[in-house]
Amino acid sequence: MNSKLKIGIGVLLVAFIAGIAVWKYVHKSSDDFSSQKPEANFSFTQLMEKASSDTASLAQLKDKLVSIDGVIKNIKKEETSLTIELGDPSTMSSVICQIDPRHRSELETKKEGEKISLKGKLTGFAIDTEMGLGNTIEMNFCSLNQ
Repeated sequence: MNSKLKIGIGVLLVAFIAGIAVWKYVHKSSDDFSSQKPEANFSFTQLMEKASSDTASLAQLKDKLVSIDGVIKNIKKEETSLTIELGDPSTMSSVICQIDPRHRSELETKKEGEKISLKGKLTGFAIDTEMGLGNTIEMNFCSLNQ
């Protein structure tokens, strides 16, 4: 074999291995948090009070597993996703929970107005101090808190 052929085969081999590594990284499964204990427990009202008065401690909960007890304000079902919004009809504030697809079947029968306890990763929040539109807290990988 000449040296150009060896180099070409080596480059192809490295590219193939790198391609496999990238594919595995992109398609890795996420953790299932349903069996883990939440780091913090709140009612909807408690969490909204924290959002209004103590955003610094709310920021410390980002990327933490938390549980929320509240009333279902809205359910958005799409072909590949389920989102449950917790809230109080008297306020514009809400907690939006993107349901973990592995636990979607457990929540398919839930209806607006039902009390529920969910847990998931707190991923972000928007605090409204001027417009009167309410605070929004976002969570993902949500499942029933059992």
